[in-house]
Amino acid sequence: MLGANAHTEAMLNRLLRRVDWRFLLPDPQPAKSICFADSWLAQSVAAISQQVVELPAQAGNDCTLAVMVDPDEATLHTAWNALESGGACYSEWNEWNEWRHPSSRGPRSVRRRLEAAGFVDVTCYWPWPSPDRSSPLFWLPMEAPKALDYFLANRPHAHSQWRRTWNGALRVLWRAALSARLLSPICAVARKPDASAASPGWLDTVRSQWPVIEPDSIPKHIDLLLLSGGNSSSNKLVCLVFVDAQPIPKMAVKLPRVSDSVPALEREAVNLQAIQLTRAGAVPGVPRVIFFRDCARLPVLAETVLTGRPLSVLARRGNYREMALKVTDWLVDLANRPKARPRAEWWDRLVESALIDFERCFGAALDSDRLHDTRIILDALGDLPLVCEQRDCSPWNVLISPTGDVVVLDWESAELRGLPALDLIYFLTYLAFFVDGAMESKRFRESYRATLDPATFTGHVVAECLDRYFKQLGLPADVLPPLRLLTWLIHSRSEYRRLAADAAGLPNTEALCNSLFVKLWTEELHHRARA
Repeated sequence: MLGANAHTEAMLNRLLRRVDWRFLLPDPQPAKSICFADSWLAQSVAAISQQVVELPAQAGNDCTLAVMVDPDEATLHTAWNALESGGACYSEWNEWNEWRHPSSRGPRSVRRRLEAAGFVDVTCYWPWPSPDRSSPLFWLPMEAPKALDYFLANRPHAHSQWRRTWNGALRVLWRAALSARLLSPICAVARKPDASAASPGWLDTVRSQWPVIEPDSIPKHIDLLLLSGGNSSSNKLVCLVFVDAQPIPKMAVKLPRVSDSVPALEREAVNLQAIQLTRAGAVPGVPRVIFFRDCARLPVLAETVLTGRPLSVLARRGNYREMALKVTDWLVDLANRPKARPRAEWWDRLVESALIDFERCFGAALDSDRLHDTRIILDALGDLPLVCEQRDCSPWNVLISPTGDVVVLDWESAELRGLPALDLIYFLTYLAFFVDGAMESKRFRESYRATLDPATFTGHVVAECLDRYFKQLGLPADVLPPLRLLTWLIHSRSEYRRLAADAAGLPNTEALCNSLFVKLWTEELHHRARA
């Protein structure tokens, strides 16, 4: 698997996202590829392949992957001959000008052309945005209307009226374009028939493990909806598995884009399994691991799908208090009301290490007096209970199920014996960002300042939620300021890793000063000084 250090982060991210379709193939890591495409797609294919054939005459008949853009019959024939038995084919179809009649457009026409060339198992996807313009955020199976309906129903909610109007019009346009066979490009995956027993891919493992979800049941037909969003090459992909035209996915499969993503995948599997063992079974709102194993040299994590709509979609001023209290109660239940543990048991692991990392990473942008004040404030922490921290408890990872229950996704960063209130502080801060429009305006510091003032709309709700949580867990009120500071120190670690990856080295001082968590840390100190 390609490592994250093979290129600068910006180049690697762009290269790999151009070929995220490879995770729709049986083997996303081809040994030998042949590419009939432009230079950029060819470079991307080269980044994931052990070998790339430049001339068809040199291909032989042992390629594992053929890539084509708007192929004619001759190109399809050449690709077919270059592939080994069972080899995969990926094609993009952009040029509709020659296809004048509606019956000669769309996925059915692409399927007919590929099948006429001898390919089987043809599946057509529509990526958005188009790969030749930007990095796609998702790949929709064009002949799976239930998957399309599920996706459109869970699109993010926009706060501005014009954006909501535009998003609504876009959804109508997408549906109409699909019905009229006008969506472009169409990206198709297929394979050359294999007379022998083919090497099993990750999807074969999914089929074999299906009885874990539904005993004595094997799906007749599987559709995949690939979610490929994120801002870095190390972001994992999520493949939602739909079976037999059912309206909701039955399994979520997480796949690492680069080798550096594998440890995070392993941590999530370990954390989820540990939570299940600790709580003697499934925990409401927490996914359950179905399997975690290597499939065709690819580590794959399959989890149960807990359906719902993200709070990033649902959150608005009218339901802000209701949603905030609902998640507060869920975090209280997750904490399970543990007893306080001696400070010496957790200080170095949870607090001192965060202080050291913050000073080391952001020291060039920090005032030494403020760092000294931070250490004094944190030093006031005494014995505290240890709880399970999810450590990415944000509105995009928190769903509300159809029955109104809380669901929390993405447990790779979890700290199983962490400190209380940190998840709640992080969640309430980001929920306010969504509700007051800071996610669009980028006025994060002003938004956070409002949450610290009980006289404001968001501040009143935040104070109510924190008061409920602290009373339920028996926490003294004076530990709130140091825990708020600690929250931003801990989360600054991931932000520093992103800044370092963007800079392909040490971030400059300007980038450090513009760090969101440095700004929240600064605002917290200012609030304490004003108080």
